[in-house]
Amino acid sequence: MSTALQFEPSEGGQDLLGATQANQFVTFSAGDKGYGVDIMAVREIRSWSPTTELPDGAHSACGVLDIRGTVVEVHDLAAMLGGQKLQAARGHVVLVVSLGATNVGILVDSVSDIIFAKDDEFRDAPGHGGDPASAKVSRLVRQEDRLIAILNLQALFPYASMH
Repeated sequence: MSTALQFEPSEGGQDLLGATQANQFVTFSAGDKGYGVDIMAVREIRSWSPTTELPDGAHSACGVLDIRGTVVEVHDLAAMLGGQKLQAARGHVVLVVSLGATNVGILVDSVSDIIFAKDDEFRDAPGHGGDPASAKVSRLVRQEDRLIAILNLQALFPYASMH
């Protein structure tokens, strides 16, 4: 049985305490590197459970999961970003993120924290000479003594419906 935390954004993007959720990120590690995604994109955080592999999947594809009647494709984030593919096992985590009408799972080593970033903690991600909309990292956030790469989910999953 897998453990899961579900996130249901409240109306107006505010939590129960009335604080706005702008600049809040779920942070996690993949391949010993720190990453984050906008908290509003996260639908669920689940412990790893075996997937059903499909033929002709992308290099990063781990397979699919049936989550409450919806088939969700799971991708290994480390492999997507050019690192070694994880040997998924107990202790790894799948973040289910919403990309408009599509939910996608991201396999990571572990979830670290939920952070709030002030405007002065953001740094521009180094340019690679291309279109910023296609960059896999949209910006960096300085948290204590480290930089967290905020992922651009649209660039990571361009095939997903963003409507």
